[in-house]
Amino acid sequence: MTNDNTRTKANAVFFSVIMVLSMVAVGFAAAPAAAANSGSVTFDDQDLGSDGAVDVEVDSLSGPSGNNVTAVVTYTSGGTTTVAGINTTDVGSPDGTVSVDIGDAGGFPGTHTAHLFNPSTAPSLSVSGTVSTSQANQAFASDTAAVTAQRSAGTGDVYNGSTVYQGEDDLTFIDDDGSTVTPGALQKTAGSAEGTSLQLPIATDAATGTYATSSGFEVIVQEPRITTSEVQISGSGSDVSQVGPDAADNLDIVAEWNFPEAEDLSITVEDPSGTDITGEVVPGSTTLSGGDDSTSLDLSGEDAGEYTVIFEGNDNLDHDEVVEEYTIEFTTDDTVQVEVSEESVTQGENLEYTVSGGTNGQFHTVTIDAEDFRSDNIDDVFRNVGDTSQVGFANSTSNNANPSTADVAYAVVEIDGTTATGSIDAGTLDDASITLDVYEANSSDQVDFSGDSIDDTSFDVESGEITIESPDNQYTIGSQVDINGTATSAEAVDVYVRSNNEWRLLYPDIDVDSADEYEQEEVVLSSPGLNVNTPGADLLSQAGTYRYGVVDHSEFNGSTTVETTAFSRATSTQQSLTTVQGELSAQLETVNGQINTLDNAADITGTAEGQDTIALVYVDSRGNVAAETVDVDDDGTVDVEDNTVPNVGANPNGVSLNEGTVTAHFISQSRDNTVGDGELPTGSASNNVQDLVDWVNNDVTQRSVTGDQARSLIVSETTDDTASDDLMVTQSFRYTESQTTLQSIYPDVAQADGINPVATGETMVVEGMTNLRPDDNSITVEVLNQDGDSLVISSTDEWATSGQWNTSVDTSDLEPGTYVVETDDGENTDRAEVEIVEERDTGSPEFSVSDLNPQDVTVTQGDAIDVSAMIENTGDAAGSQTVEFQVGGNTIASEEVELDAGGSQTVEFTGIDTSSLDAGDYEHGVYTDDDSQTATLTVEAPDTGGDDGASDDGASDDGASDDGASDDGASDDGASDDGASDDGASDDGASDDGSGDGSTDDSTPGFGALVALVALIAAALLATRRRD
Repeated sequence: MTNDNTRTKANAVFFSVIMVLSMVAVGFAAAPAAAANSGSVTFDDQDLGSDGAVDVEVDSLSGPSGNNVTAVVTYTSGGTTTVAGINTTDVGSPDGTVSVDIGDAGGFPGTHTAHLFNPSTAPSLSVSGTVSTSQANQAFASDTAAVTAQRSAGTGDVYNGSTVYQGEDDLTFIDDDGSTVTPGALQKTAGSAEGTSLQLPIATDAATGTYATSSGFEVIVQEPRITTSEVQISGSGSDVSQVGPDAADNLDIVAEWNFPEAEDLSITVEDPSGTDITGEVVPGSTTLSGGDDSTSLDLSGEDAGEYTVIFEGNDNLDHDEVVEEYTIEFTTDDTVQVEVSEESVTQGENLEYTVSGGTNGQFHTVTIDAEDFRSDNIDDVFRNVGDTSQVGFANSTSNNANPSTADVAYAVVEIDGTTATGSIDAGTLDDASITLDVYEANSSDQVDFSGDSIDDTSFDVESGEITIESPDNQYTIGSQVDINGTATSAEAVDVYVRSNNEWRLLYPDIDVDSADEYEQEEVVLSSPGLNVNTPGADLLSQAGTYRYGVVDHSEFNGSTTVETTAFSRATSTQQSLTTVQGELSAQLETVNGQINTLDNAADITGTAEGQDTIALVYVDSRGNVAAETVDVDDDGTVDVEDNTVPNVGANPNGVSLNEGTVTAHFISQSRDNTVGDGELPTGSASNNVQDLVDWVNNDVTQRSVTGDQARSLIVSETTDDTASDDLMVTQSFRYTESQTTLQSIYPDVAQADGINPVATGETMVVEGMTNLRPDDNSITVEVLNQDGDSLVISSTDEWATSGQWNTSVDTSDLEPGTYVVETDDGENTDRAEVEIVEERDTGSPEFSVSDLNPQDVTVTQGDAIDVSAMIENTGDAAGSQTVEFQVGGNTIASEEVELDAGGSQTVEFTGIDTSSLDAGDYEHGVYTDDDSQTATLTVEAPDTGGDDGASDDGASDDGASDDGASDDGASDDGASDDGASDDGASDDGASDDGSGDGSTDDSTPGFGALVALVALIAAALLATRRRD
């Protein structure tokens, strides 16, 4: 009975315990589902925002609370975790951002942790309150971040990476862990002042750049500058130097500066006597902030005069190098006047005018009468510059007249402040006294010269001047020269040559540029090759002395002939020009070593002293020959342009030479004035160069010989003949069809062979080879889209005899994509595809790691170690990276390293503390973005002086704190806490087995231990029951 009773009671106790523990277990298991959302959190390293908040990113929220979440940010100091900020909010979606205001900045700057809780079951926490481990473990997600700071004006606190300025003082340097850094520990990292310590106050001429400590704290020293310091009419966006009564109370003082985080700007206004009147004329704040600010200015109650606005930092940054001043003239005169900058101006120059005394924003029309126009063939008299809104010609019925029907030329100008400026092109006006009128104001941009003018002024226009710089006083007939000089009075000029009592046109309509210079390059004066009649060229094709003149194109508009008296009265200049015979050489000017069958010609240059003529004999690979004579000038030079390659036998109706390799033989009969031994096969008695040419064309041509045999025949009758003193120069070239190819495309800043990508906005160079002659041909380059539409066209007609040509193409209007570049010389086309890219790859840095020291190393827990490694930039561009020292995958220290391509640097991490590392083996190493080198770090437990570890194996709990019945010591596996006395502080190690390492993704903390406890109690009771 007693046994049954005991058994019954034991069963009751057993099942009661099972129920209680099951309810506890169910409570733990169910709590996360009912009281905690699931999801993840990302807490990035960040600066504390200007609003005093940090951003916490949440992802994949789910659970009964929907998207409601409580975000708690904490920091740990001295072993105590403190709440820095809390925000409970509906994120609105499973993914989003929670902004948490930092109410407790005690851990700032430093490492903070963001925790996510279910709002309905979150622990009761408050800002500045502490957080227990058990409370922290109720979070369903956590993440840590370094929260740093940026400077703010007026505080004097400087953080890691901040900028300081020359002249600053009273600064406190605060490291990422909140500790202060002494200024002297900061040293210049590069440049001529490398190694120099930073001093307070910072000298106004201190070396700019980066200053850093050995531990990685750094600041940047810059020159403080006020970049904008001006007065504007409110809302205008542009500065004004003069203001009248109508706008004096509508002004803004505007400033921009580069040191807003250091200091605000102080504004001072002084009157013409230098007295500070800031309080009288600045109704708003006299302090500007934020780096870009303004305040109002009211001069309406002041006397007329010049006022000075002074801009300077409001603390230390007020030294001379920083201070800026702006002067504005306040005038009480509202009478409209017009003035010109010069009383006299030369035709072709520009004359500035000013309308003053007006009302800001009003419009005035200024005019010049048509009777003062230089001719009916002129462009606008007024230039559309300055404050001008429109220009043109007008009469009583139209504001869009042309010069021949106009009454006036006009400009409409807008008053800015109290003045408006414009400009007149004096080249359009007669050399006379000119009157400039200004008319009443309008509120809109319209032409109005009705009624009388309200003011006028006069200026004199004088004739312009033309000069000749090239050609000089001698010209070689048939040669190319540049026509250039200056023309201050003309938009274009014509060139004439005088014959007796008339001037004959040589070259018409050469433009004059904005620098008053005219130029036409590479002109053959004796044969300009124009599509207009140029009788002056006929004169210069004959040796002699002539008058060469240049005249304003508007005088005669390129008339074929001009009378001498009319030419002299016009704006013109002239000089003497002597023409002489040209030169010829013993060399064909080939292009790329070729003469193409389309041009079928080449220039010949060289010398042949003492000869009147020389022979030129062509021999192709099949033995076909053709010969001709080449004249030699009196001075012994040879210069033949566009010499046509003759047909076989020099027969105009014959066949041409075969394509392929051709040899050209220039032959001189030298001193004896006979060819060879004086007995050519022709039987001629003279045996001169002409006889040699006739023999080649009439005899050698008829023979069935190879090229080598033909050359041997010619040599045997000339240079190799008995007693011959003939001279021969042989040249080989390829006789072939015309050809132009596209070979390379590249940006002008990165020349490269082949087809290369070009970034939009870069100048694209298109390059290739041709055998065409540049004098008579041009190569056009078109950029086509994939639909074949032409987008950009460029061309060139200039290239060297190497045959290599190139032209530049502006890609500013091309979007990134694939385009076709096509070349066309009129006969041949070639094309290639090119990629226009957003940004061209210019290389990248790559940081490698080597020479890790120490490698495998053993230390005692708590020891400090020094680690170093060599970092080398093996990439093809300079760059910077953060180099990290990691232990067990965790970053322990880091340093920013900047290296040029090919550069290297030893990085050292000193005083690495191992006290926070448990005994065991760790992978340690140095890491860059591109590479790493690792080894093994073994941490050994310290010798505790006789402690054998038996008291720390989980069995040292003798059960004294329990009831003595349930804890026999044998079952103590580290979970000796029976749950009844667990207040969160008596955990003796069960929570420190690796599962309590800060992981926040375990939604049921401690549940595994409870299940184990239940299993052990159940096993014990069942064993007791069996014994009973």
